[in-house]
Amino acid sequence: MCACWAIALAQTPLPYQSTYRTYALEALRAFYAMNFTHAEKLLNHLDSLYGPYAGTSYLKALAYSWRIELDPSTTWFDSFWERELKRTDSLLRCCAPHPLEKYFIGFANKALEVRRLYVRGEIMASVWKARELLSLLDGIRKYADTYPEMQFELGLYEYYIDYFSKNYPIMRPLLYFFPKGNETSGLARLERCARDSLNYTQYEAAYFLGYIFLYQAKRPTKALYWLEYLSKRFPENPLFRRMWAEALYQVGRYTDARQAILPWIEAYERACPHPPCYLIFGRYPTSEAVQAYGLLGMTFREEKKYTEAQQAFQRMDALLSTLGQFPAPTWARLQREAALLEKRMGYIHAAEARLRRLRAREDVPSYLKGELPD
Repeated sequence: MCACWAIALAQTPLPYQSTYRTYALEALRAFYAMNFTHAEKLLNHLDSLYGPYAGTSYLKALAYSWRIELDPSTTWFDSFWERELKRTDSLLRCCAPHPLEKYFIGFANKALEVRRLYVRGEIMASVWKARELLSLLDGIRKYADTYPEMQFELGLYEYYIDYFSKNYPIMRPLLYFFPKGNETSGLARLERCARDSLNYTQYEAAYFLGYIFLYQAKRPTKALYWLEYLSKRFPENPLFRRMWAEALYQVGRYTDARQAILPWIEAYERACPHPPCYLIFGRYPTSEAVQAYGLLGMTFREEKKYTEAQQAFQRMDALLSTLGQFPAPTWARLQREAALLEKRMGYIHAAEARLRRLRAREDVPSYLKGELPD
């Protein structure tokens, strides 16, 4: 009997069966700890135990997604990411009779396709692709009380539909056809998932809560809670550590922010004497160092230690110049922070030159093209 029919006949869906769950959760923890080789071994072992399965293929796609999240300056992993997304979709069409598979894995896979487009700057294409989520949304709502992982997906949908409707006017004609969202309800669902240790989406929910509170909802105290939790749970993950440091910065704890980020910067400089360095070759990607130095400069700037701030931003610029690509919104945000230092130091022409370069790029969102604060 083929693996897909064996799964179909099982009373308990495969992700909830003890052996599968043990290996899958360990693989997820390995992603966040940046131990991708170990994660791949675990997922390949699941393949050997259960044969081709959409859930395992989706986890492989998620592993590539996390590599790109940690190092967006390289496209090395993109083709593998896309391959696993397509393979998951094919397995779902073939052999996914259970609601947990059809709706949870199906929705998660479509959402990851949307994220792939968004991460690579194809914002409108990502919204267009998101229409495919609608056919699964009723099923997610129907089974959300039975399978807690679906609360995560419903929470993300509710939050982001509301967020984009309010903050991206250009998207409103497309979003008109989507069921309305609710930021408050969405965040509440994510918090429930993040506090559930038996939930596959526990750490993903905590990460999205940290990201949303830090960058979108502008509630740094809430962000600090989740990002400190993730940083202490996965100290090897530079993304969690740097976002934690940024939350410390946003609540005015500049010395604590530096203490959080400096050990990683020092380790990066030892590990990468000849930048750029990429995640495929080690654990210290230059793209993360760019943001770490930018944050370091911001902490010194707010303490009026302008010489140290200038040195940090100069290192940021030098590392940026070694990268062939870098996410435009993040680049623009860092340029604005460096320009603000130049403005405060009285280097008005230098600050204006940065803003002109920023405003000339079509891939930079309009909200990042405004005037600098004082």
